[in-house]
Amino acid sequence: MQQRRTRLRFFLDNLGWLIGSLLLAFAVWYAALSARDPVEQRRLIGQVPIELRYDEGLIVANRPPSNAQVTVRGLQSVFETLELRQVKVVADLSGLPARDEPYSIELRGVLAPEVRGAAVIAVQPSRINVQLARRAEQLKDISIRFEREPPIGYTVTAQPAQSEVLVVGAAERVAQVASVQVTVNVQNQRGTFTLTLPLSALDAEGRPVTDVTLTPSEVAVTVDVQQRSDVTELAVEPRLVGELPSGYLRVNQMWSPRRVFVRGNQRSIEAMNGVIFTEPIDLSNRTQTFTQIVRLSVPSGVTLLEPRDITVTVEIEAVQGSREFTGIPIQVQGIDTADFAVALQPERVNVIVRGAQVALEALRAEDIRVFASLSGLGVGIHQVTLQASVAREGFSGGNVVIPNNVVEVSITARNPTPTPTP
Repeated sequence: MQQRRTRLRFFLDNLGWLIGSLLLAFAVWYAALSARDPVEQRRLIGQVPIELRYDEGLIVANRPPSNAQVTVRGLQSVFETLELRQVKVVADLSGLPARDEPYSIELRGVLAPEVRGAAVIAVQPSRINVQLARRAEQLKDISIRFEREPPIGYTVTAQPAQSEVLVVGAAERVAQVASVQVTVNVQNQRGTFTLTLPLSALDAEGRPVTDVTLTPSEVAVTVDVQQRSDVTELAVEPRLVGELPSGYLRVNQMWSPRRVFVRGNQRSIEAMNGVIFTEPIDLSNRTQTFTQIVRLSVPSGVTLLEPRDITVTVEIEAVQGSREFTGIPIQVQGIDTADFAVALQPERVNVIVRGAQVALEALRAEDIRVFASLSGLGVGIHQVTLQASVAREGFSGGNVVIPNNVVEVSITARNPTPTPTP
């Protein structure tokens, strides 16, 4: 008995030393490990999807943030292999009922079980607002709306590949859906074709209902655009008469509309050979581009489906040419000839003027001015580039080409300052 007491006393007397030794050993081990693999704190690059957990029969009625940023603390070696897919951010609403007011839920970040030596220490945002509502679903018929009416003289039919769509969402939102619509545009379309188009949920006023899911979200629609059997489509052709004045060309013509629909006596329509002409448009004395509104020449017994005037634009340009003028005198400007004598070499030059042929024929040498600008030049010999202008409407200096456009200018003072006598 005495021996047992002695041993117990020895153990208790040395327990402090034992604990101290263990703590010292752990500290030495931790210091050595930290030196090789230090602890770091990093905000991960990229966004982590937020996982919402809630009870069956409910649905999220608002649009909370879908991603968050995560900060992780752990050993340096962990970050060398850590991937975003190993990080999860959870908003747990399990057991919470539907209500009108949103819940403020704290986000919790966790790492996959295989990730050791690290933990999520912060999530940004730290809380999100989530509104829960009763989940509802309802089948709705698909209706078709044509964005534009089919062309005059055509009929159009459209058939979706399925007649119904499933509307899913908060019960209040689903109840607002009066129709599910697909919009079809048949502009410039002919024949039978198939389009895959998005579906839209609308309320009773035709306004979009948001925050509901349509399954499917789009539908294939077969559209058939066919010409009416009682009408004929004709190409419009402007009837141009008369000749443009000499020196002018008709370079283009445009008109709108380019096609119309008629009905009536079939023999008369067949005799038109698919073309209907406008009333005559006289080109006589036309020297500029012009636009004219004209009627169509409709044969007796034929009727237009809708009265149409045709807008015709005829583009006219003058025939371009060039003309050479010789011996045009060079004038000087920018210097006082009372104080300075100016000598030019040469004194006259030849020029080529380009422009409309009819205007060139009326142009005279006196209309052309060639000059040398001497502003800022002093006594001496200078090389000056010539410039030109034309005193005639429709021309400018840009129409003039001076083949030899550099002149030698000698400037001397008429009353030179006397040189002082030494």
